[in-house]
Amino acid sequence: MRITNDFLQAAGLLEADLIWSQDMEAIRRDLATYLRAKAGLSSANHPSLISLVQHLLAEENDLTV
Repeated sequence: MRITNDFLQAAGLLEADLIWSQDMEAIRRDLATYLRAKAGLSSANHPSLISLVQHLLAEENDLTV
């Protein structure tokens, strides 16, 4: 369930109107849609996709900031 929630949180972060680099701006909405579609697979997702989600959330969930 945690991986599913992480995917949904990452999708929400990508959908937020934050300041993104131009490269990320070009793909963030499509990536958010893809992550929402794959969230239900949970740990059956490809390890690289799970890693990507973790990298997106690393700073967002960093309690030391």
